[in-house]
Amino acid sequence: MMKEELFNLIKKHQYNISIYTEDIFERRCQEEIIRSDEDKSSFVYIEFDFESINATLGNESNSQQFWNIFMETLSQNKRGSDILGFLEHESGIGLLLLDSKLNGWNRLVGRFIRTASKHDFEIMKLVLDKIVKPIVYPACIQDIQAQEVAKQAQ
Repeated sequence: MMKEELFNLIKKHQYNISIYTEDIFERRCQEEIIRSDEDKSSFVYIEFDFESINATLGNESNSQQFWNIFMETLSQNKRGSDILGFLEHESGIGLLLLDSKLNGWNRLVGRFIRTASKHDFEIMKLVLDKIVKPIVYPACIQDIQAQEVAKQAQ
């Protein structure tokens, strides 16, 4: 259902946005991990889970407004290298910010909030702060390794 709504938004506003299918998006994530390891670069992975976001927003009207602002912001600020795709079982949207770190995500959050402010939709910040958690690769792997070393030292 959300898939059709998002495609309708893209078509209605003629946004230049492509959303990969879940299997192609998963493959692109795997390729990016390999590329990042080889190039010693980093990227940010973000999930926008439909159910969690809709539950926080509380109603259909807020949900439509959220996704309108989401698509409007991405269409105006998306870099050519950023990748958008459906998560497993089309449960949400994933976003890869290539060659980026947390500051890249923070800039995008600022743009989401500015666009939301123009539409008097202040709840956008709550959703982005409460529901959406960016993961920076390879820092997330290094954090896990550091935790494992700390456990072994105890």
